[in-house]
Amino acid sequence: MKANKFFAIALAALTLMACNKKDEPQAELKITPAQAEVSVGATVQLSANMEVTWSSSDAAIAGVNDKGLVTGIKEGEATITAKAVKSNGMATCKITVKAGGVTPPPAGADISVTDNSIDDWKALPAEKVASCECPDAAAYLGLKGAAVYADAVYINVLVEYDPEEIVDRSWTPFHFYFNTDNSDATGGYGDQWNDANTDILMEGAVFAAPEEGGEGVPCEYVPEVFAWTGEVGGTGWSWEGLTIAAPFCTSQHVGNFIEFKMIRELIPTTAGWNDNEFGIGFDIQQSWESVGILPIEAATEENPNGHTVKLQVKINK
Repeated sequence: MKANKFFAIALAALTLMACNKKDEPQAELKITPAQAEVSVGATVQLSANMEVTWSSSDAAIAGVNDKGLVTGIKEGEATITAKAVKSNGMATCKITVKAGGVTPPPAGADISVTDNSIDDWKALPAEKVASCECPDAAAYLGLKGAAVYADAVYINVLVEYDPEEIVDRSWTPFHFYFNTDNSDATGGYGDQWNDANTDILMEGAVFAAPEEGGEGVPCEYVPEVFAWTGEVGGTGWSWEGLTIAAPFCTSQHVGNFIEFKMIRELIPTTAGWNDNEFGIGFDIQQSWESVGILPIEAATEENPNGHTVKLQVKINK
């Protein structure tokens, strides 16, 4: 009888402890700072007192990555929202973007990907554009040439493809391979290029089949982003998907050209961006086999696949 009484008291005490623990008030989500000013092209770091996801009310004015780093894109105001991962908590930060933080780019550098034209590339100073072409004797001919213009905010890319090589358009993968920190001490995956230093891979379709059959049509490039997780200089499928906190890429098709515009700081990377230079490579596939690789050299007996290093791009400031 005494044992039963003791058991009942102990059970009641445990129940009370559980209830008190459950009823404890949850910590209030707070982000710091609660408001901030940032210049166009500059960044400001937000922090939270718990694990959160980040979003922007207007990524065209101020974008935010998955680490809470806010980048000023153009003048205006935007609200950055943090949502708690393990509760319903939510907090906001008002961001005011002002001009004057970045040296204005050269005339013609404001490249549009909504005008159905690529004429704006002709206005760019040639010395500020990194470019590469596919030689006639290359092993992979699907991509004919590429040009890259990067400034303090954007990475602009123009790629020309060969329509005779791109025949299966039900879902046509296009890849960007970045050496974001411009270092050989990080990254891997050296199948396409001599320098095995890719730390970020982007994959998405540039042609996709309509919902009801028929040949694939040009589509908006909405890539997934992956970080290299294998050994430095290694190869294989050692990739981990990263969270994209805000839209960072837009594109348009103009004839046999595809134009891309990306907000550099919003591309999540575990290696971090070099402030002055980065490496980039391109790949287009049919049935998951490469038919176009840039940059590439002519095929030779010693180098049958035309392996070379990635295109080096200097950031114009």
